[in-house]
Amino acid sequence: MTTYKQIVELFQDAANAHLAVKSFAEGSIDYLDSSSQNIVYPYIFLRPLASPGLQNNVRSLTFEMYSLDVPKLSNESPKQVMSNTELYVYDLISYMRLGPTNVYGLSCDLNSLTPVNEAFNDRVYGWVANISVTEDAVYNYCNFPDNP
Repeated sequence: MTTYKQIVELFQDAANAHLAVKSFAEGSIDYLDSSSQNIVYPYIFLRPLASPGLQNNVRSLTFEMYSLDVPKLSNESPKQVMSNTELYVYDLISYMRLGPTNVYGLSCDLNSLTPVNEAFNDRVYGWVANISVTEDAVYNYCNFPDNP
């Protein structure tokens, strides 16, 4: 079974490998506000949500993945920022579905996209993607930690 930490690190690896993305973080929603930390944009933030857990021998975790940026110039179009940040979502989902993560047997699905406009009063634009990560056959007595 792939641990939560490993899954988050896979998203971080995807963000780090992306040429446009400048920073990545994970945690509760209060860590998303740029006033609480020094964020470099474009920014990917992964927020865990309530998840179904294990059902029918399939483990499922649900996340909000924020893809955010700030216009670089005062006249840069928010539409261009929205366009770019939407593509970053698809790029990271593609990395999780088709990239080096295939060795883990994970599936990553995009469930929905919601636009973000001027969140936190710092002219942030982008998208919130609701995504699910699933893994088959995690019930396995062979992995039970006991004394022989």
